[in-house]
Amino acid sequence: MGLTYPPLRRSDLLNATNATRYDWVIASPSDSLMRSTWITWSVITGTVAFACLLLIFSLLSSPRARRKSFNLYLVFLTAPDALFSGMCTMTCALSAASGRYYSEAMCEWQSWYCVFGFTANMWMNMTVASNLHDMLRTTSIGRRYEPPKCGRVCREAAAVYVYASFMASWTLIPERAEVPIRNDALGGVACLPAEYSLGSTLFFWLLFMPLMMGVPIVYIAWVCYDVYMRGLLPRSGRNRFLALYFLRLVFVFVIMWLPAVILIFGVAMRNYWISFMGGTWSHLQGLASAAASLTKPDVRMAVQSFVFCQCRNEKAEVWRRESLGESSFRRSSAGRSLSMVSGANSSRRNSGFNLGNLQIALERDEDDFEENKEKRPTRVGFREQENVLEPSESVNLDNTRETPQPVKVWDASKSNGPVNN
Repeated sequence: MGLTYPPLRRSDLLNATNATRYDWVIASPSDSLMRSTWITWSVITGTVAFACLLLIFSLLSSPRARRKSFNLYLVFLTAPDALFSGMCTMTCALSAASGRYYSEAMCEWQSWYCVFGFTANMWMNMTVASNLHDMLRTTSIGRRYEPPKCGRVCREAAAVYVYASFMASWTLIPERAEVPIRNDALGGVACLPAEYSLGSTLFFWLLFMPLMMGVPIVYIAWVCYDVYMRGLLPRSGRNRFLALYFLRLVFVFVIMWLPAVILIFGVAMRNYWISFMGGTWSHLQGLASAAASLTKPDVRMAVQSFVFCQCRNEKAEVWRRESLGESSFRRSSAGRSLSMVSGANSSRRNSGFNLGNLQIALERDEDDFEENKEKRPTRVGFREQENVLEPSESVNLDNTRETPQPVKVWDASKSNGPVNN
């Protein structure tokens, strides 16, 4: 458990006749090459950590973005990437400064946060896939889907993080417990769970890796298969966009990490540069995921507001709307229309308002309530003037203007019937 010291050198193994594949896994190159590797990785992971933290703070600082449950899932998906990249920046910088791997305690810590970040991200993707599957199945049978509440999202994320912590702690079990897994500096530059015997190889690939990433990958593949076979994905609409959005994030994670795992643990034995490319490719995953996250309009708007310091204006707007009450928030001008109806016959008589006008106004304002939609043009046949919604010029099918016809209104003060206004 921990670092192998003095470290094995690749140059020493070239002429060795009894060197095993387990020796090549932990054999390190020259000190100058390791130092260059650490400097390169510290710059890359520092950039990735900044991008991940920017995305997290942007979503949490935006009242409109953070009230959506699937945006909270995005926050909990990005947090492990931020932890992994930030800690890797510190580890690589300290090792580059000291000229050798920093310490055995740092080796145990790096192995822990690497396994935690990988497991947490993979199982959070599985959790999101499960919720999207429920959404598509519910809407496919014509039922209304209720997104998970904020409390449920936090509980699910907490459960995933606890499980990821449990998986990451396996390498901290003392050797006397005879658990065939331990951490070591792979290639002399990065501490991860390492194979050291046939028993550890079987344990690593048949139990540890399936529990870390195998189960989520199989489940996500089954969800995609079920959605395709049952035709659950709608042809258009918000549900289709949301499902494809998170599927894109899963694809980015898998396409960035799966080749890295194969290169680092599978084929990169005698060639150090293959291990270096695998590690570099995996470190770029957080940046690729953050870039893919910006394809969602409200996420992109939240980042823009945070970068250009517009969060205060957004909070003031949300506070203003909420202070008006829920009905006013959902139907701004429709609330004014309802107040006109409460005026009973006198309002109808004075403004020429009828229930047909009210229905159209409600439909228009319900559309305006949808967030992140382009502002719709005013419906033909009405104009909003101060606080009164009045009938204006009508439009026929030939787009020619006609003189507005008088509206017949029942005058309760007269018994002769309808009068013309």
